[in-house]
Amino acid sequence: MRKIKKALALSLALAMGLSLCACGDKEEDKTTESTTEATTEATTEGGSEDTPSTEEGGEESGVPFDVEKAGSGETIYVYSWNDELGKRIDSHFKTRYPDLADKVVYRNLNVSGTESEYPAKIQNAAETGDEYPSVFAADESVMKSYAAKDFTAPMSEAGITLDMYSNAYQYTIDFATIDGQLMATTWQATPGILCYNKAMAEEVLGTSDPAEVQEMVKDWDAFFATADKIKEAGYFMLSGADELKYPYLANKENPWVVDGKLVISDSTKEMLEMSKKAWDGGYTTGATQWSTEWTANMSNGKVFCFFGTTWFMSDTVFVTEDVKYQTCAGPMGYYWGGSYLLYGKDCPNPELAGLLIYTLTCDTDAMYDIISKDADFCNNQEAVAKAIENGDGALDKLDGQNPYEAFDAGAKMIDMSKSTAYDSQINNSLSTVSGSYNNGEYANVDEAIAALKADVAATITDITVE
Repeated sequence: MRKIKKALALSLALAMGLSLCACGDKEEDKTTESTTEATTEATTEGGSEDTPSTEEGGEESGVPFDVEKAGSGETIYVYSWNDELGKRIDSHFKTRYPDLADKVVYRNLNVSGTESEYPAKIQNAAETGDEYPSVFAADESVMKSYAAKDFTAPMSEAGITLDMYSNAYQYTIDFATIDGQLMATTWQATPGILCYNKAMAEEVLGTSDPAEVQEMVKDWDAFFATADKIKEAGYFMLSGADELKYPYLANKENPWVVDGKLVISDSTKEMLEMSKKAWDGGYTTGATQWSTEWTANMSNGKVFCFFGTTWFMSDTVFVTEDVKYQTCAGPMGYYWGGSYLLYGKDCPNPELAGLLIYTLTCDTDAMYDIISKDADFCNNQEAVAKAIENGDGALDKLDGQNPYEAFDAGAKMIDMSKSTAYDSQINNSLSTVSGSYNNGEYANVDEAIAALKADVAATITDITVE
């Protein structure tokens, strides 16, 4: 995932988001066309156990798209920055509609989902019409900027209605609704959590029970009091000080930009100070998020906790076999990341694109399969309720703990009303400034804020910085 995305979140049991797997920018795959052997077998042998009957996609099946019409139309191309979306398409669309498998071609651009190269490639494909981007993914931090592109059309033009998307968590609907139009949908909900080392909690705190540990990290005063105990025992509370930005960014008092002007909220200053405190106090190893050291700290038993989210649980992000973790809400509820699907306005086969988007982001049965087979926390409350009832979600890396109830509660509390199209750029500037402040380049938080303003003014020219 990019530097900021993709990682563990704090709030979720109350609240995050990390793609890839959201969000998944970190996962690399050189595959550019995902037509897998499993898909081929499903097509030639008549499908798998997940394949619906030939009536699928008609009025009798309840699927609001015409499968025959979709199959008689042109091939569509789907784009993302890694292979996560491609895997979802292979496993949960092509197995359901094997006769349409060859009609959907996935392009993994294998670049960062939050840097300029990815949208430039999408734009070029849209302008040239060569392998036109009928459906394309966007990371949560930049989704609003993609929604404003000339080649992006509302979901309604692909046949996706709010009624179809009604099981989604409300924050994902609000976030992607722009000027009254639903511009994107997502299969993921990404509330944040705090993941902590179970054995270390028992050794140092005397308990690993999530409810009891939550009391010890319920706010920032409690969090740092516990950090003192962890430090005294010879361990580190955090891998890196930069992890603290996610809960703070999700809880800032104002949007970054209001009426065209940069707004620095009190929570931004507090985040800078908390990060500095964690750095100067020796509560972290000094690792930078997404670095090799940061990842190694998940498995070496030196670090007590990580802020993460739902996609953080994937094998490509939270990789650990040697250490068992447990989860709790942490000091703040928050969200972190997510991959949204958008629709290209000149799509040559709207029926097929709509069916694909519907299957991955609206179809409760398909989304339940994503939960149960891929351990991805889906943006469908009915599917999540079914998963909780059936006991799905327990993870070995959490020593059998099931975080889904906490994720569900957290997702219902997320507020993304303060998000803007500038968030990714300004968040990156904040990360840079925070690291410099930690390293002593600025004497105090006021100097750090001044540096943040200067960096934003230099990189974003269409807002006012005072």
